[in-house]
Amino acid sequence: MGSPELNYVTGDGLEHRHEVLVVKHELAKIGIFLEGFDIKITGVYTKPRPYGFDFDCNKPGSLLALARGKAALSEDKRDTIEGKFSAGQTHGAGFRQIGSGPRLHLEIAMDGKCNVHIDSHGYVVGQGKYDWNRGLEHGYWDLLSDKAPGLFGSFGDQGQVGPMIRPVQGLDGQLRWVIGLTGHW
Repeated sequence: MGSPELNYVTGDGLEHRHEVLVVKHELAKIGIFLEGFDIKITGVYTKPRPYGFDFDCNKPGSLLALARGKAALSEDKRDTIEGKFSAGQTHGAGFRQIGSGPRLHLEIAMDGKCNVHIDSHGYVVGQGKYDWNRGLEHGYWDLLSDKAPGLFGSFGDQGQVGPMIRPVQGLDGQLRWVIGLTGHW
């Protein structure tokens, strides 16, 4: 098992990896069981990236119809500015689990190349409605950690650490720029 891409695993036995089992369990909670869509897992993303997996789907039209019928998911509609912006990094149609904190993101493409993962910072507050303050956290902790995973780390079930540059007020009242690490758990 291995891959030249950081925090991305390919090879045999992917369906038994912890990340796959956790994501499938979360999908099952909202009534999506991928086994019925003739899928093959092709790669697994591990922390600190949003963890989940790429898969080939032989019935993407059926999966798309099922996802569109789930009240727990909001589709990133490309005919709105917000939806188009949210779908910017998505291959195919994107569906985000409504709510904040760790949330599912399902990507379904008609070419059968699909992905499902858990973003650490959900930012959808309703059907087609986004909280852009939480969207900034999603951009940093999920998108940036996916594009530059070597800058980030993880610990425990939810802990994340990443680079920080920000102003901090010292005990003397002076504002100084500090370079270091930030995180949450």
